[in-house]
Amino acid sequence: MAEKPSAQDVREAQRVELRKQREKELNRQKRVRTAVIAAIVVVALAVVAGLGYLIYQANAPEPELELNQPASISKDEPTLAFKADDTKPVVDVVFDYMCPFCGAFEQVNSADLHEMIENGDATVNFHVRTFLSKKMSTTEYSARAGGAAVCTYEDSPEVFLKFHELLFANQPEEGGPGLSDRELVKYAKQAGAKDSTLSCIKDQKFRRYATDVLEPVGAKLSPATPAVLINGKEWGSDGAWQKPGALKEAVASSGTPGASDAGGASDSGN
Repeated sequence: MAEKPSAQDVREAQRVELRKQREKELNRQKRVRTAVIAAIVVVALAVVAGLGYLIYQANAPEPELELNQPASISKDEPTLAFKADDTKPVVDVVFDYMCPFCGAFEQVNSADLHEMIENGDATVNFHVRTFLSKKMSTTEYSARAGGAAVCTYEDSPEVFLKFHELLFANQPEEGGPGLSDRELVKYAKQAGAKDSTLSCIKDQKFRRYATDVLEPVGAKLSPATPAVLINGKEWGSDGAWQKPGALKEAVASSGTPGASDAGGASDSGN
């Protein structure tokens, strides 16, 4: 018959068992801590990597856009032109879509310019400038809007005229982001643009053409916006363009290309 363990042996066995359980629990807690620390490290590395990527994206240069030549615009005469016969006056309008004075000019003179175009009373050339793109917009709105305008002109001159009018009717304030690309597409659609034109705007196909080709041509004509030239001579520096009908009268009295009044502009920049 087995000898019954003494009370001391029982207590010793209990202490051994408790020690084993405590060591087992300590090992379990150690494994949990290690797993938690590892998870925290993984998350922290992921956060750091994510922040690093966002910082890189924010500071990375934008992909270089191609300089595409519109089929509807002559390389020799880079302007959005509405041609009349050679005996009619030539009106050059220089503007920037972010320029508030250009918006005021459009409000006063848009109907008369459209009438001249429709009746063939004058050749009207629209010169897109983009110099306010970096100065007065957080998203280079002038460049985006200028490129979008070329897309609509490529669609048809009539679509451009409607789009041009809508951009000034919904002109954003200087210093802000300007209209978004989605809004540019929306107004182009309202103007009757084809799907290919909407894609042209989304892809910013002619943004570089606006900044690299149209801007320097417009700047050469006038360092300020808005500016009007009649038969090659500036007109309206005295604020005459602010009077409804004054531009139409000046064009009608200018005769064949050659002579006209002198004038100027309001927003300056090169």
